[in-house]
Amino acid sequence: MKKLLVTLLMLAAFQLALSSDVKLPPITEDTLENGLVVVAIENHELPTVTMRLIIRSGSAFDPADKAGLANFTADMLRTGTATRSATQISEEIDFVGGSLGASADRDAINVSCGVLLKHLDTGLGLLSDIILHPVFDTTEIERLRNQTISGIVQAKDDPNSLNVKGFNKFLFGEHPYGHPVVGTESSVAAVTRDDIAKFYDDFFHPNNAFLVVAGDIAPQEILGKVNQAFAEWKQAEIPELIIPPPSNPKGYKILLINKPDATQTQIRFGHFGITRQNPDYYPFMVMNYILGVGFTSRLNEEVRVRGGMTYDIRTQNEWHAMRGAYFCNTFTENDSTMSAVNAALRVIRSMREAEVTDEEYTDAVNFYSGYYPMTLETPDQVAAEIIKVKLYGLPVSYIQDFTQNIAKVTKADILRAAQKYIDPDNMVFCVVSNADDVAEGLKKLGDVTVIGVDEL
Repeated sequence: MKKLLVTLLMLAAFQLALSSDVKLPPITEDTLENGLVVVAIENHELPTVTMRLIIRSGSAFDPADKAGLANFTADMLRTGTATRSATQISEEIDFVGGSLGASADRDAINVSCGVLLKHLDTGLGLLSDIILHPVFDTTEIERLRNQTISGIVQAKDDPNSLNVKGFNKFLFGEHPYGHPVVGTESSVAAVTRDDIAKFYDDFFHPNNAFLVVAGDIAPQEILGKVNQAFAEWKQAEIPELIIPPPSNPKGYKILLINKPDATQTQIRFGHFGITRQNPDYYPFMVMNYILGVGFTSRLNEEVRVRGGMTYDIRTQNEWHAMRGAYFCNTFTENDSTMSAVNAALRVIRSMREAEVTDEEYTDAVNFYSGYYPMTLETPDQVAAEIIKVKLYGLPVSYIQDFTQNIAKVTKADILRAAQKYIDPDNMVFCVVSNADDVAEGLKKLGDVTVIGVDEL
């Protein structure tokens, strides 16, 4: 094993950066001979261990006509291996009171296992078995296919799910981020065992993965156990993901999903956002907090508190490997749909017109200075942040320098970020409501495309 990094985020540097009482546990990183990177996070407060193996290929790697393939593959990992059936896997992990699961998002597949320290060998054995020896049984494939399609159909009753799906499809088009991670009825129906096996063969290799182990561990001992458990895992060439960026919205494009029984309108509108690699990442974060995060945001004050039009309104940037969406999300009664939209647009435009107030600036900086250390209080929380650093290629100093970088942001930086990254004249809108109640008002914004729930 090649030792790469022993002192990732040492306590002294972390305390200097955060000026807080948060203590980061010792973290070490090594690379096994087969290329698997292993990060060990020590915390001896509880006799537990959590392992999270990340495959650097998520739903963005799905073929265009097989949306949901990465998610399908992840879900199949627990359904049987060369030596264990799905029932045996469940019985073994349940017997030790542990957890074992896998899921996919746009950028990665996350396979996790949590056990008591005394059952570490059992947990690690199960984790390595489902990674190295899945069989993708056809009976299990059909069971999972029916279960997945049933979930997709049921989601059509949820206005928020419809809104997310419609907005992404309208904004991203044929870009992979426009496809639901779970897939569609037709795409899931089209997935074959050969598709699953090929996705696995293409992407499940140690040089396309890393493992984060957190808890009551001794690094050298855990590295030895991991090395033994994954020794047979072989490197391979990983297919490159080449995707042209989607086109920016021009003017206002409005998608109205007609749900005749809706008495409330679900609203999401926006455009493309930024990635964490953007040099204006920290000014953007502070700007967005002031605009649409929490109870003190401008949008909440105007649309909820003063206007009384909603119980929740916020802006959010999707942080992914490629640019995700930057959007405003809210809901309101059908008859106040346009009032809420117009009020939100006025607030968003105001962010680009003048510097924020001293009170807004201080509140935002203080929020992140206090909030961020709180996200690193448990081994699992530290592991989640380390995964973010590893998966998105962030500098090792990202965590230790976070609050310092927030404190460096000026009011002029915030205004510049708003003017550069908010484009209130070019946006995609997705609205889920009774079309008879809201269509005429939406036409005052721009061209409206009306579709039924089943057309998504």
